[in-house]
Amino acid sequence: MGQKTVLVPSATGRFAVLVETLLARGHRVRAMTRQPDGDPARRLNRMGAEVVRGDYEEPESIAAAARGVDAVFAAGTAHRAGPEGELRHGENLVQAAAAASIPHLIYCSGDGASQDSPVPLFRVKHRVEERIRSLATPSTILAPVYFMDNLFNPWNIPALRAGDFPSPISVTEPLQQIAIADLAAFAAIVIERPREFTGSRVPLASDELSAADAAAAISKVIGRTLKAKRTPAEELPPGLRAMFDWLEHPGHQVDIASLRSDYPEVAWHRYGDWARSQRPRFAYYAASAAPQIPGPRRCS
Repeated sequence: MGQKTVLVPSATGRFAVLVETLLARGHRVRAMTRQPDGDPARRLNRMGAEVVRGDYEEPESIAAAARGVDAVFAAGTAHRAGPEGELRHGENLVQAAAAASIPHLIYCSGDGASQDSPVPLFRVKHRVEERIRSLATPSTILAPVYFMDNLFNPWNIPALRAGDFPSPISVTEPLQQIAIADLAAFAAIVIERPREFTGSRVPLASDELSAADAAAAISKVIGRTLKAKRTPAEELPPGLRAMFDWLEHPGHQVDIASLRSDYPEVAWHRYGDWARSQRPRFAYYAASAAPQIPGPRRCS
């Protein structure tokens, strides 16, 4: 396999876990961030990453950071920049990849991306994918489903603190989800085995369950009852409303059993496993003086 040098743009965000994963597997990591002097960047530097400045708005900074690496793992930026920002940043990434002659570009898109999607963001993701495929640069597209970690998005925190588990769809309908840690583990495999994955697009999911079952799983972990509650559509901006409607009809259709069979080295968190791994965040966001879940009664 050999040691790789990998550039991770926006390394201090939600994909910081990839930096940790790659370092743990013995690779060199170049962590790109707009704020190299910030606390998150300093933390990655203490772990062994080389921190460099770069900005998706400045393609030349991405190209400079990417020179001499074996691979680049990049992800869409709609989480902070919106669909228009993701498209612009995708174009800048493509420009930088060509300028730096990147040996392997791994791009994290989304399972629902398609040209005719009713979801504007998914149409944007498809356009970025097409631009990446048009490059001479060897590339791999990873297409994760809904992130388990989305539960901690800012608009969900008030519900958690109130004792509710906010659901984007009906609380009885199953939803495929993936832990970001599983995406990071799979990305590491792709980086280590480029010949196997170059030119491929891989849909990814860890588990499938309803919001009611997810709320029950978390309740067991935190000792506080969370009630599954659908987020009212009228409280959502149009983009999120369209996405949540798509998640319910038709939603993701990833073959989770095959992923678990073909790549057993990935943890593939069940939802309860993921919830246990997030205890510190639940302790912060879902702590309350509300009545606790009763334990088993003792016989007298």
